[in-house]
Amino acid sequence: MNNKKKIYTLGPRGSFHHLSCVEYLGGQNEIEFCESFGGIFEAVRAGHLGWIALYNSLAGIVENHENEINKNFTLLDEMDYEVKLCICAAPQTNLKAITKLYSHEKALGESKRFITEKLAKAELIKCPSTSHAAQQVANENNKNSGAICHAETAKFYGLEIIANIPNKRKNETSFGLFAG
Repeated sequence: MNNKKKIYTLGPRGSFHHLSCVEYLGGQNEIEFCESFGGIFEAVRAGHLGWIALYNSLAGIVENHENEINKNFTLLDEMDYEVKLCICAAPQTNLKAITKLYSHEKALGESKRFITEKLAKAELIKCPSTSHAAQQVANENNKNSGAICHAETAKFYGLEIIANIPNKRKNETSFGLFAG
């Protein structure tokens, strides 16, 4: 019987939670995805481990989870993960053809200058995560939609990177591993 604990984090695959967890673990082993932070907390209460974002160097507290963790759980470890954003799209899409741009509201905010300079007329569409945005663009598979996400996320969904979004300042998110 396998008694190894699984680590629960936000999905879908390719999310910053997923990518940082893979880096922390040194591989994909034992990662399960939840659609909400509440789902992660439930899994931890059931005896598994949780992996969530705590703080971003540009945006501040990601959600108010530190209070929940300090009150009900034990924070075991933390890791900083560099946030690198890009615009990805269906293969052979031109940046100037993008009329719809999907992403998480934090990533849209962090990319505001780039969007204003390069995609001022694009419709901005908020998604639950950057990986959901990439998934949406892959499903649409047209030459007018793009997603702001991590370059690794683009690979998961068969998308091409059509622009890298430069960081004006260091952009890191602290992730925490916690137990019940």
